[in-house]
Amino acid sequence: MYGRIASFSILLFALQHVIRLIYSLGYHLHYYQHYPGPCYQVESIEFGSGNFFTLPDGTTFITSGLSMNILSRSYQSHYSRNNISGAIYCMNLRTQVPVVSRLAIKVSEDTSFRQDKFRPHGISVWPNYDTGIRHHVVYVVNHPPKEADRIEKFVYDPEENLLRHVKTFTSSKLRVVYDVLAIGEDSFYATNFLYEQQSWFTMLLELFSLMPWSNVVLYSESGGYRTVVTGLTSATGIVMSHCGMFVYVLMCLSSEIRVYKRQEDDSLILQQYYPLHTHPDGAVLDPVTGDLFVGAHPILHQFLRHLDKPWQHKASSQVLHIRVTNGNITSVTELLFDEGDLISGSSAAVVFEKKLLVGSFIDKLVICDVNVPI
Repeated sequence: MYGRIASFSILLFALQHVIRLIYSLGYHLHYYQHYPGPCYQVESIEFGSGNFFTLPDGTTFITSGLSMNILSRSYQSHYSRNNISGAIYCMNLRTQVPVVSRLAIKVSEDTSFRQDKFRPHGISVWPNYDTGIRHHVVYVVNHPPKEADRIEKFVYDPEENLLRHVKTFTSSKLRVVYDVLAIGEDSFYATNFLYEQQSWFTMLLELFSLMPWSNVVLYSESGGYRTVVTGLTSATGIVMSHCGMFVYVLMCLSSEIRVYKRQEDDSLILQQYYPLHTHPDGAVLDPVTGDLFVGAHPILHQFLRHLDKPWQHKASSQVLHIRVTNGNITSVTELLFDEGDLISGSSAAVVFEKKLLVGSFIDKLVICDVNVPI
């Protein structure tokens, strides 16, 4: 009798998990398109604008040409067939009509960095105005094909409009890395989306069983690598408040954002959970107000199909405006929803001087006028 009860309990638990998973895929959902104003696609970028970072002067660094080793063979074939290459673009949102320029990358002979294997993803900038010249430090997540994920360090040279490669960071603690957050010239946080990085079966099991194996890793020159947050589910974007006291971590499959208070030793203490009721990808800090703008995937099954065959399936796009007061999240507003015709698979967003910039995993880059109160 006890065996039957145990078996029935296990069956109910499994059934409950399957129902929860199907529900999260969003087959039952429907949204109505809306935009904050007129929008247009930026023609210079065709294959993704996965993440970006905006400075207070409007300078925005954009990663493009994203691919990950965990993605399907059909995605990899699409990448090769279209001769897609990893790149970093730069634009200034302060100009009336922002112009995008591709940054050249200068690499020293003694480095292992290869531009033909550059697959940029998350990006973060540590501003440096001390010299009077904007030699900013730029950290970028890199997913080189058939190699371990890593983080690249560059220095931006505005006079020559290029990035100088400085260093490559690798570690067994950097698993399936999604985003990076610079907290100094030689220190950063990074999110691990998954723990497993070798077996496809184990990766899928971890992902769809919602295992809390995702984490946040800290690197500092003095202390090396250490894990500062554990127990997360599919951690994606990570950003920091202007004051440097609060760190925000997005979790895609668990549909939430968490707020952590940063300690003197750079450890992180959980301060707030906030449900988002969508699947957040990347966040960008408003360089003026300190609010967050998030690119999200509101209908998950569409995005998963889009990732498998980007040329065939479109995915809905969504932008959230997250208001922040004294470090805590106080409210969330949906600023944009598109069915995938304008932009498919939105992954990041920011508003600067009444312009909304929306990036995508492997689709277009979009700019919209903001004619609504925010």
